[in-house]
Formats: sequence, C-alpha cells, structure tokens
Amino acid sequence: MNIRKPLALAATAALLGGGLLLAPAASAAPTVGTGTTGVLDCSHKWSNKDADKAKVVKNGVRYRGGPHTNCAALGQIPKGATIYFHCYTNTKNDGTWTHARIKGTDNQGWVKDSLIGGGSLEKC
Repeated sequence: MNIRKPLALAATAALLGGGLLLAPAASAAPTVGTGTTGVLDCSHKWSNKDADKAKVVKNGVRYRGGPHTNCAALGQIPKGATIYFHCYTNTKNDGTWTHARIKGTDNQGWVKDSLIGGGSLEKC
C-alpha cells in the first residue's frame, strides 16, 4: 500500500491550515471617521499656540497620546494641578480635545475638554 499520497495530502492540509491560523485577524478597532480611511488616528498634529492655563477640577483626568478615548493613556493629572494649553481639535464622535502640558513637568498629551471644564481656544 502506498502511503505517500495520503501523507502528502495531510502535510499540505496542515500547511494550509497552519497558514490560515497564522493569518492576522481583522482589526476590531472602531472607526471614528478621523481620516480618509475612517480609521482611528492617535497621531494628531498640534502646536503651542495658546498661552492660557487652567486648574484641573476633577481627580484622575487622563492625558492621552491622541484626541480619542481609545488612544493610549499616558498618565493621570491630579486634581488641582495646573495645565498649560497648546491648542484644541474637534473629533467627529468624541467632542473637543486640548493638547496641554502639566505645570512643572514635561508630561503632555490630549485631554478631553469636558473633563477639564473648558480648554484651549486656539485651533491646532
């Protein structure tokens, strides 16, 4: 009995099946319409246009790497801390966000305006 053919078929099936298992899964990231492709963009441009500042009135406000709640949280701003505004941007589904720096540090990122009671008046 020739077992080479069944073994070859089994090996081919294993390779094809393994290739399907190794194929990347479809992304589950939400689309929020921030670019031409509609994919979430956490690398929004900003510049230091605003000289205004504010005190954070809520505890644990997160600053992020981009102007969306799905962008990486870089840290938290303690209640009472002063932040210096740079500029703001509007997002399609997530409101307005201000790029800011925490006083006395080099820590900076995007903060949702509704969490700080306002934000920058200078568009990025």
